Amino acid sequence: MVTTTDPVLVDRAAAYDFLSPHFELPVLIKEVSWRSIAASMDNRGDRINIAYWKDEAHVERRYSAPTQSSHYIIEVLLRATTITCSKNGRNLRNGPVAFGATQVTAPEDQLEASFTRSAEAIHVFVPRSVVASVHLQLHGKAAAPDYRLVDPGFAADTMMGKLACMLLETEALRNPYAHAFSNSLAMAILTRAMENGSQLDEKPRQALPPWWLERTIAYMESRLGERVTLSDIADLAGLSRMHFASQFKRLTGLSPHTYLTVMRLETAKGLLAENRMPIAQIAISVGFNSQAHFTTVFRKVTGMTPQRWRLSAASTAQVEAP
Repeated sequence: MVTTTDPVLVDRAAAYDFLSPHFELPVLIKEVSWRSIAASMDNRGDRINIAYWKDEAHVERRYSAPTQSSHYIIEVLLRATTITCSKNGRNLRNGPVAFGATQVTAPEDQLEASFTRSAEAIHVFVPRSVVASVHLQLHGKAAAPDYRLVDPGFAADTMMGKLACMLLETEALRNPYAHAFSNSLAMAILTRAMENGSQLDEKPRQALPPWWLERTIAYMESRLGERVTLSDIADLAGLSRMHFASQFKRLTGLSPHTYLTVMRLETAKGLLAENRMPIAQIAISVGFNSQAHFTTVFRKVTGMTPQRWRLSAASTAQVEAP
């Protein structure tokens, strides 16, 4: 046992003593469906719980998360996917999201989501009381009564993504330090979420109206088979190319070019699954110059060729058929 009178070390030791009781085994709970363990959170006490969810399906899946009365849920996506999500009846995100995309659900919030691509996520369930206590430890004062973690709305955060990946890797550890390691990573995710909220409070940015993003995405969707340039979309939005690209990525987590490519590939997947059009015709219809270019991009993103994906989709449909 180390004894010290250094106030800095004493504060750090006190923080560690405070944080250590707020975790419990198992280190990582595997969820059978999206946020499936949320229903039992109110019975798990004043502790942080960590869960992992993975779904390889490429058909639309709709979910409604159980409402929490005492826990925040910090979700970090481990891969790019496509999501339609609403919170408390209002649209939160609709379209492709990137690796590290983060969403924070506060107690009493109602969240509904649908995924049309494979998805993988870490969920960190944090009691409201722990958030208040960590705020006190970090800031030296109690949080305001109306304090809430800020919801990024599935904005991409590469640091969050890396922390979540490291947290997933702790499942393979089999030594006395594994539990402490996962605890530290979960706490890092919580403090990152708190840090992001503080940055928004300190540096408020003028929010763009919802129609701005909806209008630009609708324009891109209506011209998937055409050549669409950054200048075209920026002119529609009434912004310079650089300003538009910056605002678009801040809101979606993806560059306009990447977002458009994902939309084209998602449309192509639907056409491939229907199995009515030749692959070359699909490639042209979604805006690629040739089947070869389409195949290269498709394989880079999905890990398989369009033909192989079509066969896989057909096999899945046969298995799911009644």
